Amino acid sequence: MVERRQAVVAHGLTQGNLLNRMTNRIRQTLELQEILAATVAEVQSFLGTDRVKIYRFQADGTGQVIAEATRPDRLPSLLGLHFPAGDIPPHARELFIKARQRSIIDIPSQRITLSRLEQPRTTGDLTVDDVHNFPLEDILSRPVDPCHVEYLTAMGVQSSLVIPIFHRQDLWGLLVSHHATPKRFSEKRLQTVQLVADHVSIAIAQSQLLTNTRAKASREAVINQISTLLHSPMPSYEVLQLVLEQAVKVNGCVAGRLYVAANEADAISQLYITGPQPESANCEQLLETTPFWQQLLVSDTQPNHQTERLAAELTESSLTNHNQDWTAVKNSGDDQPQAVTDIYQEPLLETVLPAFSETQIRGLLVMPLRYGELPLGCLTLFRNEIDTNILWAGRFDSDERNQRVRESFEVWQELKQHQAQPWATGEIELVRSLGTHLAMAIMQNRLYRCEREQRILVEMRNRELNVARTSAEEASRLKSDFLSSTSHELRTPLASTLNYLELLKEGLYDNEEELQEYINVAYHSAENLVDIINDILDIAKIEAGRMYIQWETVNLRELLQHQERLFKPESRQKGIPLLIDCQVEYVRADLVKLRQVLTNLLANAFKFTNAGEVRLCVKRCIQTINQSPQSVIEFAVTDTGIGIDREDANSLFEPFVQADGSIKRRYGGTGLGLTICKRLVELLNGQIWLHSPGKGKGTTITFTLPDRPL
Repeated sequence: MVERRQAVVAHGLTQGNLLNRMTNRIRQTLELQEILAATVAEVQSFLGTDRVKIYRFQADGTGQVIAEATRPDRLPSLLGLHFPAGDIPPHARELFIKARQRSIIDIPSQRITLSRLEQPRTTGDLTVDDVHNFPLEDILSRPVDPCHVEYLTAMGVQSSLVIPIFHRQDLWGLLVSHHATPKRFSEKRLQTVQLVADHVSIAIAQSQLLTNTRAKASREAVINQISTLLHSPMPSYEVLQLVLEQAVKVNGCVAGRLYVAANEADAISQLYITGPQPESANCEQLLETTPFWQQLLVSDTQPNHQTERLAAELTESSLTNHNQDWTAVKNSGDDQPQAVTDIYQEPLLETVLPAFSETQIRGLLVMPLRYGELPLGCLTLFRNEIDTNILWAGRFDSDERNQRVRESFEVWQELKQHQAQPWATGEIELVRSLGTHLAMAIMQNRLYRCEREQRILVEMRNRELNVARTSAEEASRLKSDFLSSTSHELRTPLASTLNYLELLKEGLYDNEEELQEYINVAYHSAENLVDIINDILDIAKIEAGRMYIQWETVNLRELLQHQERLFKPESRQKGIPLLIDCQVEYVRADLVKLRQVLTNLLANAFKFTNAGEVRLCVKRCIQTINQSPQSVIEFAVTDTGIGIDREDANSLFEPFVQADGSIKRRYGGTGLGLTICKRLVELLNGQIWLHSPGKGKGTTITFTLPDRPL
């Protein structure tokens, strides 16, 4: 009696120690694999069985042994091996979910036990509907299906304990104990192992939370890194290229494309690429202009015939095809990435598949970039096909018509080449976040560029306004100077004329010689007055556009002889010779306008020259006009007069401008002479310019006229 009590106490201590160790292990680490490895080792030691393993279900119903403690001399290791879905059929999985407790199989008695039943059917007779419809107490204990017996026998197992492991409400996996000989378990031991399985469920939940937290932190770190890059001071094209390369790298892809659609600021769309790209026979057509990409760029809320046509092409059969993986779909409020696991199973990609034939690309992920309802472009990532290598526990036949128990569980390696690789939920979420930041950065860049262009435009307008204001102020000043000088120029000859006419009227002269002198002075004063008035009228007529050209053939030799006679008195009076060199006989021009230009230029040359000579040269030469050599007639008037500073040369052709006020006071004039010459030469389709080495070094004024056919 005492020995039995001591055994019970020892058993209680063992059970308590096991649970304490498992609890401490879960508290010490959140790494699931470490917890599972410790679990199988502790349970094997506690039960004293030959093999304890943790079997995890995959999404497709298959399973894998992910943790194991075994005695190799008793049972072979199954760690890392995969098992087909048929090894644990749907009705068996459903039974675990419904019962939510262990099952014990004893091979010698060929019974599986959850509880007892008087008239049982075998487990092989059960279906999923049976598990749902029959009361639980009717199916808790029954003979083991012969196939199951044969299956365990082939594994070398005589006793099997299976405890389900749940994560939330889903069957996550199984805690399995195998023994090479028949073995019985006490109820307390079974309860203890059940508690261990419950602790594993807690560990799975905590590990899943840790995994999700780490994944979220990793995504946030990537997003922060790319966000920092998007707001760096580098040029936008460099930033977008680096962001594309980073997006390809962090998602484990082989290549990518970033397409930025054309807009008001950029008339041409932009394309950034990295990695091997599909090569289309039509090099001018971008992938992003084909139906698959266009149906992503078109907004759902905008009525569009193209959207309706594309929706018709996406038939229900194509959307439900199991080979096609549409992981996310668009909704009206939030654009989602479109993930295609296998491009060769996507109907809308059929027209562009030839472009992928020379590549290993098998999957793609497209994130449309949009700001509200405004499409900005899209980010496309490419993923290569892969070769899979799966280690199975024994060779099996996947044909359901030939389902037989495997005779051996020796490792069978299944190698599949050129397989499509599914997109994980975390990858899709990361690309979605990247797309959001990219869209914001692209839109901000557009707004910044528009604002910058507007700012530059405003600055240009302000500069133009400043120049216009300065010009207006200068013009106002010049006109004021003009009015003051013109009033003086007008009053002087007018007063002189009136004075001498009054002397003549009163007869205040002593002889005929004095009378003739009065008449000549009055005449010259009136002549000067007429010249000033003519200049004013000419410039007004030119500015108003009422000056017309009468084209005719002009005899240059006769015209220059007339100029020589006209300036001969002034040449003699100042002792300044007029030298004329005419190498051209005729020119097509307006005789009156050409004579007026030559007269003004020669008059200025004699006015501002006190010593030396005045030279007029006419010749035919070649001049480059609008990047084309053309034959022209060149007129050059050169003097040895007062000259002018180089920076003031061009301003002399503006109205009312002379070199400085002292010249106006010394030599007189309105400052309209060169302005009239410039306007007349331009009316004759010519050009005029001034050159002076500097003050006191003379001046040369040159103008050209087209050498038109006579």
